[in-house]
Amino acid sequence: MSMLHSVVVHTLPWVPKPIIRRIAGRYIAGESREGLLRVVDSLHAQGYLTTVDVLGENVTTREEAQAAAQEYSRLIEALSGRSDSPQISVKLTLLGLRLDEGLANELLTHVIGAAEAHRVGVYLDMEDSSTTDAILKAFRASRARQANVGVAIQAYLRRSQVDLMRLLDLRPSVRICKGIYNEPASIALKDRMEIRESFLDLVRRLREGGGFCAIATHDPWLLDRCLPLVTGSNGGGGHEFQMLLGVGDALRPRVLATGSRIRLYCPYGPDWYAYSLRRLRENPHMASYIAQTLLSRKLLERGHLERG
Repeated sequence: MSMLHSVVVHTLPWVPKPIIRRIAGRYIAGESREGLLRVVDSLHAQGYLTTVDVLGENVTTREEAQAAAQEYSRLIEALSGRSDSPQISVKLTLLGLRLDEGLANELLTHVIGAAEAHRVGVYLDMEDSSTTDAILKAFRASRARQANVGVAIQAYLRRSQVDLMRLLDLRPSVRICKGIYNEPASIALKDRMEIRESFLDLVRRLREGGGFCAIATHDPWLLDRCLPLVTGSNGGGGHEFQMLLGVGDALRPRVLATGSRIRLYCPYGPDWYAYSLRRLRENPHMASYIAQTLLSRKLLERGHLERG
């Protein structure tokens, strides 16, 4: 991490929200469902698939969890028929997992049922390690009843190979990603190359096990090694590449040239701020832009005061 990036990362909470919103707008599909649908329709017209995420997590009341489930139901209806493979991504803590696991599973069953009726796929997002067991349990129960459900597995967790092997009997649909939560070294890999090797191993195991492989990465090194694994003729139950909205634009032509599909992760909703901070912390290229924006604003304010 460069010194500039480090400084910007640690000062982000003090950056005015309008500046964060302007800079992070590329990562957010909209604050309303209407704004989201305009972005989704545009991406579909360009040949991309999408998975849509309602922003928010860790609700603390039943009313918040139920409201989130209702929003997912409305979203499912809106997405139905908009592309040949509409999909949503669900965080169980947004459905009340930390409040009441039974409530979260009940609401998830409702959401998945609505999605199946409208031919919309559902992926369970993976959250921090305290929720991993509950999410995998919910996935297994859901997948046993309905086929339109997938789950994310994070390559940096030391347990992930075992978790994946335990799911292979389901011929699962799995999104493989590196992982973003700050976990202790006792349960999470910290070395960049070790995480990459874990990622590749998960792709190989899933491919050999006949599951559907959703490869979520913007890492050119991983892309170069994953493409031969999934575009070959041996094994596999299908694949696609997944990228975040606003990230990995330069890599997409290489993927599309192989005939592989790309699905873009499109988050939306009023809870955009925490998600935006996370994306900006991950992107060192944004550090200089934020610094320049802050400096320009400061100079304008100073000039205004001097003129006054």
